[in-house]
Amino acid sequence: MTNFLEAVRWDLLGSGFQIALCAGILFGWVRRRCQRRSAAQGEPAAASPIFAQEMFLQTIRQHTEQALQNILAVVENERDRLQRALAGSGAASHSAEAESGGPAGALAAFRWGDPELDGVGQSRYGALDALAEQGLSSRQIADRMNLPAGEIELALKLRKGSHENHSVGVIRQ
Repeated sequence: MTNFLEAVRWDLLGSGFQIALCAGILFGWVRRRCQRRSAAQGEPAAASPIFAQEMFLQTIRQHTEQALQNILAVVENERDRLQRALAGSGAASHSAEAESGGPAGALAAFRWGDPELDGVGQSRYGALDALAEQGLSSRQIADRMNLPAGEIELALKLRKGSHENHSVGVIRQ
């Protein structure tokens, strides 16, 4: 038995064991990597992160604009109340309703699925294409149409996409 122990080169045996261990670890890592890829390919595709981010930004813009409009209406109401209290008369020099275009209670948060507040429907965006063709920015169009700029930007992007899809469909026919 001592001849066998003396005949074995322990340095080669140790190196071989290390190589086998590294090969086993590498094989396991490659196997797990392949399993993850096959599992990722089998999942249904989610909404693109760019679209989700764009929708999130548009929503934030709309909510911010509506909040600022509501704050402006409240400030105007408080200013009028203060002017009436200081003047001692019931008539104000100008009201918040005249400046904001309506009563402060008419400013309501936008909710998906709610009917249109003005009942106009599609004609609400009727002048959108004409104003966009004149080269006006979305902020200028929003001021003219009395709508939030985020809503106008989203409507322009959606119309641009629908026009592109329609033209591609016409070309294919």
